[in-house]
Formats: sequence, structure tokens, C-alpha cells
Amino acid sequence: MVVDVSPQRRRISGFHRVRTAHELQPRLDLEPTGRRMASNGSYLSPLQQLTTSITDTYHICNPQFRYESTHNPRRVLTKPSKPVHNEGFDNEDYDYILYVNDWLGTEEGHKYLILDILGQGTFGQVVKCQNMKTHEVVAVKVVKNKPAYFNQSMMEVTILELLNKSCDPNDEHHILRLRDSFIHRNHLCLVFELLSSNLYELIKQNQFQGLSTQLVKVFMAQLLDAMTVLKDARLIHCDLKPENILLKSLQSPQIKIIDFGSACHERQTVYTYIQSRFYRSPEVLLGMNYTAAIDVWSLGCIAVELFLGLPLFPGTSEYNQLTRIIDMLGMPPLSMLNTGKQVHQFFDTHEVWNPQSNQNEKRYRLKSIEQYSREHNTNEQPGKQYFKANSLPELINSAPLPPSKNRTPHEIEKVEMNNRAAFIDFCQGLLNLNPVTRWTPQQARMHPFITGEKFTKPFVVSKCPFELLDSNLTKVVA
Repeated sequence: MVVDVSPQRRRISGFHRVRTAHELQPRLDLEPTGRRMASNGSYLSPLQQLTTSITDTYHICNPQFRYESTHNPRRVLTKPSKPVHNEGFDNEDYDYILYVNDWLGTEEGHKYLILDILGQGTFGQVVKCQNMKTHEVVAVKVVKNKPAYFNQSMMEVTILELLNKSCDPNDEHHILRLRDSFIHRNHLCLVFELLSSNLYELIKQNQFQGLSTQLVKVFMAQLLDAMTVLKDARLIHCDLKPENILLKSLQSPQIKIIDFGSACHERQTVYTYIQSRFYRSPEVLLGMNYTAAIDVWSLGCIAVELFLGLPLFPGTSEYNQLTRIIDMLGMPPLSMLNTGKQVHQFFDTHEVWNPQSNQNEKRYRLKSIEQYSREHNTNEQPGKQYFKANSLPELINSAPLPPSKNRTPHEIEKVEMNNRAAFIDFCQGLLNLNPVTRWTPQQARMHPFITGEKFTKPFVVSKCPFELLDSNLTKVVA
């Protein structure tokens, strides 16, 4: 008799019915059958042998096999990677086409093995490399193959050599070190020490919640130290921002200023379009002659951003940038409005009789967003408002208090509000609209927020004789 076994009752070969919870627990077969044994008699894990130990597997298959890094496929790092210029070495943007395990430089002691890409910008590319003589891992900026970028980068080399060799020979003042420079297939290459994350990435990692006043103080003290060196050398960085301030490592709050590609001497301020917009000073926006005071303004913007976690003046255009500054800090003084070459772009003027001086005086009014859009054929928008506060003290004081396990809420508030009072006064000195009375790095370093002295009243700066002379020279030149 034939017994019909239904599909539901038919058992699959190799399986058995589970009768207890214990049988559901995974079991590790320490000596599985069918696995290949190594020469020492141990069993091999297929996953390990096909990944981290792949070269051993090749050697088992072919005893003649020997791994060499030069056999690795050359992964392209540059985008776009299609050869166009410079005999096929450059792409359409005049960037050198970089590959992993390729070389930069040819001379002994100046050969660098390309490891990975670190960044790409208007100037060119930055790659992580290894010096094949010293084995030091470095960052190499490969400049675009265009005369304007080449010339500007040669200025960066000149400035960094001055700073590294003459102004900061012992690497004590938080300024990037230039290790080497050379030309590779028509591209200027600058070799720098390799640093870690930048301060924008640190803010982002903290979910844009801002940093403590204590950590901001640590960063500001180092930046003021570096800026004092620049000021003494009569150099202007021209592009201070969180992205250009790098941590030396993730284990320490030590930082360095990088990217001197826009830097210039105080007597050679030929460019008018400088500084990243969020950190652009009022005198640059208004088209005035500028000095190292523009870096101090940028520092003030950075200080507030580090504390709040968001940019203080996130302008969407030059008009919007100026509007945000005026809304927060008030109108620039007449001395600035009377001399700025771009003032007429943003302001209407009218004359008012002054009985005290017995003459007409100019008065300025910021153009409305509609008027500015109409006159410049743009579609200006107010821009997103990140803060409800209308003044710097209100903005800083309205930030949430930091948590603390060892203090009562009352103690936290008392200590923190005193720290914030000092911080507000410090930032107001840096964000003085008038570059003539804005604090110098030397003056800002003496503020109680930096020195740690108890803050009791607004800080009054005292000018040293050389600073008075420098200020008078600036006025004569302007």
C-alpha cells in the first residue's frame, strides 16, 4: 500500500524538529568539517581568509605569490577624472589628476606617496601623502595649473616661510608649518604638517549646540597669540573662519591657523573682495582701506559662533550681511560712511542743517530690500533669522545654561553669568564697527575673559607707544 505524505508533513533532509528553547541557541562548530587547514594544523575562517587575510589565501593557492603595494590598482581621487589639459595630466578644471599610490615630486627627499584625498577647492586639491625618505605623513596642496593660482600660492609660500623661520621659528604660536614646496608637472605643490579636524567640524560634531565659555576661552587665547605674531609682522590673514582653524589632534584643544592663500602685507592691500562673507568686516563691505583689524572682526564672529553653535551674521549677500550687522550692532560711524567707496550701493544720503557747526551735514539711511533689489536687478530675500535677540548681550545671555553635576542651579547661574558678562565685553571689543577703535590682538589678550581675572566692569584698553604710532601711520596712509 502506498502512503501519501502531504507536503506539510514531509521533512527536509538535514533539519530536525526543535523541541526546547535551548536548541534555538546558536552553536559554534569549532572544528567544522570541510574547512581547509593551515600549515600549522589550525582551522581557517572563510570570512577572515577572504578579507583581512586574503594575501595568505593567495599564497596557499600559489606558493610563489608575494604581495607588493605597487600591485594595488590606482584609485583615482580627482573629480572629474577625464584628461583634458597639460598633456593629459590635468582635467577640465586644470586640476592635476591624482591617483592613490601615485607619486608627487621626483628629487630625493622630495618624493611623496599619495594616500588619500583630504579636500578640494577653488585653489586646487589637498591630499594626504607620505614622505618616502622620512616616512612622515603630511598634507600636500596641489595648486591648479593656472597663473593666477600659481602666483597667489607663491605668495603663500613666501608668507609662511617668513612666519615659520623668522616670526615663529620654534613652532610656539599656533601657525601652520610649511614643510616643503616644489613643482610637479607644472603644478605648484605645498607640503604642510598634517593636522586634524577644523573648528566647524567640531561645532557640527556637537550638534551645533555651541561650546562652553571655558573652551571658547582656550581657543581664543591661542588665536590671539597667533594674531599677535601676524600683527607684529604687519600681515593680514584675510580669511579667518572656523574651517581655517584646525585641531592638532582630537585628544587636545591645541589649534593652528591654516590657509594663508589670501594673506597679504598691510602695505599691499590690493584686493577688495576678501574674507568669507559671514566673517567679512564692515570696512571691507563698505569699500574702505583695510588693516589687520579685519582679522579681529572675523575673530569676534568666530568667538560668538563657537559659543552659540551657529554663525552670528549668516548673510546671504553683501546687502544682507550688512543689514544683519546693523540690526545687531547699529549703524557704522559717519567717518566710515563718508569714506567707503561702496557706501552708495547700500545707503541713501540726504543733508541736514546742523546749527552747532552752522553747515549742512550728510545723513545716511540703509536702502530698503525692495529698493536695493530694484537698483541692482536682484531678488534679495530677508534671510533666515536664527536668533530672536536684537543685541549681542541679549543673544549671549539667552543661550541655555550648561549642566553640572557638582553645582546647584544657583551656583551654575552665578558663575556662568559672570563668565558671560566677561565674554560679552570681550566680543564687543572685537566687534567694534570702527576699525580704528577696534581692539588689537595685543589689547584683547589683556581682557579678563582671556587672563582669567575676575570681571567687574567693562574693560578699558590702554595703548602702548608703538600702537599709538602704528595707529597714526594707518590714518596717514588711509
